[in-house]
Amino acid sequence: MRKVPLYVFLVLCVFTSLPLPAQENFTEGPVTRVTLVRIKAGHVTEFWADVRKNLKPIFEEYKKQGIITGYRIFTKASIEDPSDWNVGQSLSYASYAALDGLAARTDAVTMKFYGTRDARTEAGRNRTQHSDLISTFLIRDVDPRPMPAP
Repeated sequence: MRKVPLYVFLVLCVFTSLPLPAQENFTEGPVTRVTLVRIKAGHVTEFWADVRKNLKPIFEEYKKQGIITGYRIFTKASIEDPSDWNVGQSLSYASYAALDGLAARTDAVTMKFYGTRDARTEAGRNRTQHSDLISTFLIRDVDPRPMPAP
């Protein structure tokens, strides 16, 4: 078995301890969970009734309690193909740290709103009857820093 020379080991240690170059390129901002859905044919009225009755009041309570910094519900005007999304929602958080313990904090709100776990589960099941989940992902806002002076 060959031994790695000491200088190779030291060089690797130095390079792995350096900060990531991306951090000097931008300032990190808030984090947003984006969810994209497609309303099923013939379910537009039921879908929007659920948004008004259930989702919007819960999002408002999240905001009131400081769990989220804001939310948006948006539609897509152009559809590329029949499987494309047509409604999206976003929940914004101050940072990735705001996601720590998120389930416990949101659970308290949804349990207060729905009353029981069974009622909450049933509402989620009904929601899937009116729309298909297309995608969900986290994004982070970044603010590019000015170029350094030459």
